[in-house]
Amino acid sequence: MELRMRAAGGRAQSRPVRHDETVVPVAGSLVRAYRAGSGAELVLLHGGRRGGGSGGARQAWEPVWTILAGHARVTAPDLPGFGGTPPGGTVPTLTGYAAWLRAFLDACAIDRAALAGVSLGGGIALRAALDMPHRISRVAVCGRLDRRLDGVACPVLVLSGAPCRVAEELAAFLCTTRSR
Repeated sequence: MELRMRAAGGRAQSRPVRHDETVVPVAGSLVRAYRAGSGAELVLLHGGRRGGGSGGARQAWEPVWTILAGHARVTAPDLPGFGGTPPGGTVPTLTGYAAWLRAFLDACAIDRAALAGVSLGGGIALRAALDMPHRISRVAVCGRLDRRLDGVACPVLVLSGAPCRVAEELAAFLCTTRSR
C-alpha cells in the first residue's frame, strides 16, 4: 500500500505506509496520523521549529511509541505544516492549533483524551486544556514550559527531558485512570 499526499511544498509524495499510519480528513485537509494500542485515548503532539519543518509525529514519538501503545489507544497526528500534513487554513498560533486539535479529535471520534506535547505540542496541549476542559483529562509537557498553568483544570505533568528519557514516567502519568 502506498500513501500519496501533498507535501507543504505542493509536490505529491508517494511512499510505503506503516501498519499504524492512517490519513484523517480534518477541515478540508488530509492529516497523516499514527494510531496504535487500545484503552483510554492518548493524543501525542510533536514540537516544531519556527520557520522550518519537522519530521512530525513519527520522528518525535517513535522512541516511546511501543511503550505508550501498550498502555492506551495512542494517536499522534502530524500537525498542520509539519511532517506529512499540509498547513491548510490553520492559523499557526497556540489558539489556532488548539482549534485544529478540536476538529482532529472530532474527526477521530475522540470525546476525551489525555494529551502529551513536546515543546510547541506542549503549548498546544495546555491551550486545548484551557479551551475545552471537558475533553482533556490530563496533560504532560515535555521540554521547556514558558506558559503559566493558571486555569488548567486537569492534572499537568511537566518533564524537562525528551520523551524517550522519561517513557515509563510519561506512561504512568498519562495512562492512569484516576482523576485529580
